[in-house]
Amino acid sequence: MSTGRKGRTVIGPIRQVAQLGSLAVLGEWLWIGSLRCPYGVPFMSCTHCPMRVCPGTWLQPWVIGFLALSSVVGGRVFCGWACPMGAIQDLLGRLPKFRAFRRPRFGRVDRWLKGLKYAVLVGVVVAFYLLNTRFGVPVRGNADWSLDAVRVSWLTGGLPSQIRVVVIVAGVALALVVTRAWCRYLCPLGALLTIGNRIGLLRLRREQAKCKNCNKYPRECRTYTTPGTADCVLCGDCIEGCPSDAISFERRYARRPRGSASAVPAEER
Repeated sequence: MSTGRKGRTVIGPIRQVAQLGSLAVLGEWLWIGSLRCPYGVPFMSCTHCPMRVCPGTWLQPWVIGFLALSSVVGGRVFCGWACPMGAIQDLLGRLPKFRAFRRPRFGRVDRWLKGLKYAVLVGVVVAFYLLNTRFGVPVRGNADWSLDAVRVSWLTGGLPSQIRVVVIVAGVALALVVTRAWCRYLCPLGALLTIGNRIGLLRLRREQAKCKNCNKYPRECRTYTTPGTADCVLCGDCIEGCPSDAISFERRYARRPRGSASAVPAEER
């Protein structure tokens, strides 16, 4: 599925509109789940939560269904186009950075750090069964966006809730230094959705005949990854930015003319 030059120039604006729309719908849920959720692990039992003012009580089934569908269609496409945390990090990523981190070249260190999110995923699953014992202890406030509710949650949530807040705030703050640091290294949902990148119907393809091996991607990729690999969020930046028009979206199981080769890399380089 090739993408013409005109199509390439509108990918970014369309994605930004989708991100802002998702942030408007899910932003309140993200705020409550991150800073004042009564559970040790937020977002995982929202339909059973006693905090009825939280939008997660009705949003969760829809979001789970959308996540499952989007993973089958495009792997981590949710991370690049609809994740509210990703939208916040992209906004922070527009701010000036230290010169050394504008175009990171972490190499093996970066690949090792990206493995942390899989450990976080395992830790979240274990913690869900060990820490989600406060099903009957809601944290309420005068309004969903009440800072007083955050203060009460911090004081009454115990050490696990405080650690959770520190990790989330630190992960977002890191985006001021390294673009999408949370997505790269800490997001357990991102780790789970990488499975979809192996089977999703839509993926990124790099045509070797056109590619000049300029190494612009992963160097300038928001997640510092090669197009089409496990950590690719299908944001489309590389399609717009490739100097030789060698990258495009394609259907994973599409038939190609005999003799043509897929240029989707099997691993990061």
